[in-house]
Amino acid sequence: MEITGTQLISAKRAAVWAALNDPAALQQCIQGCERFEAMGPGQWLAVVMAAVGPVKARFTGTVSLHDIEPLAGYRLRGQGQGGVAGFGQLEARVRLSDEGGDTRLDYTAQAQVGGKLAQIGSRLVSGAAKKMADQFFSAFNALLSGGGLVAFAPVRAEAASSAPDEELALVQLKVNGRPVERRVEARTLLVEFLRKDLGLTGTHVGCDTTQCGACTVNLDGLAVKSCTVLAAQASGGQVVTIEGLAPPDGLHPLQQAFNHCHALQCGFCTPGMIMAADGLLRSGCAVDDAAIEHALEGNLCRCTGYVHIIDAVKHAARQMGRPTGEGVAS
Repeated sequence: MEITGTQLISAKRAAVWAALNDPAALQQCIQGCERFEAMGPGQWLAVVMAAVGPVKARFTGTVSLHDIEPLAGYRLRGQGQGGVAGFGQLEARVRLSDEGGDTRLDYTAQAQVGGKLAQIGSRLVSGAAKKMADQFFSAFNALLSGGGLVAFAPVRAEAASSAPDEELALVQLKVNGRPVERRVEARTLLVEFLRKDLGLTGTHVGCDTTQCGACTVNLDGLAVKSCTVLAAQASGGQVVTIEGLAPPDGLHPLQQAFNHCHALQCGFCTPGMIMAADGLLRSGCAVDDAAIEHALEGNLCRCTGYVHIIDAVKHAARQMGRPTGEGVAS
């Protein structure tokens, strides 16, 4: 994605250059910026609360300057992470020149996004990026023409990190047997609620597209992918995650079986696999190969080839006295 533009700024080039290198000035001109701090010469740390379509997140990243030509321009590189929202990378070239008594600023930027940001479509992302650039230069121009930084109050972290009460949803759940109650944004996914609000990071985020199954949990007795359910939709229900599956004094039979049968390698898919298999074992269905394959068809593993996973589920079924169907080897 490429963004280009030209801005005519009502200030001398020396003032524009100084502001482009002033963290305090930049923070006040970047919409949603909570922090913009110098880490060293030409290196800054940035924290920005941004919303692109349905995706809203706090992005933390770094910005660095290269090929610096004082009063003439520089090359800028930036990268930021927004958790499950995804990531963004930016490389831009900024050039300054005199135009009458004003300063002409030309910029060309190349941006790349991943995660949920990439899923919402390049047109929406491009539109949001162009809007953010326009907002920045509008504030930047007003800042310089106003003659001082006092014209703009910095964005406060508490204001950016909390939505108005009417935009928050009350979520009441029993998670791993413990009642929890939180107010969260209505768009919060169940997997985000479990990981960020409750710290239950055993529920993994893999694909962000409901395909990998790494986020599978037990919701009201059913194995569900928690990246497909809003936390508000689950409110009033009971959730069991991989952290709550085992009894206090040991491991769940499925966890023991995955260890015994060598059914994991990197382990990233394992919590989701175990929670999906637990749904099958609690269903009362015969736990033969066909049933296991059907129960786990929404869970992907890139390491094991699945054979040992199927063996582990059958092993756990036998240990738990579940029916395994005819023809299942012991």
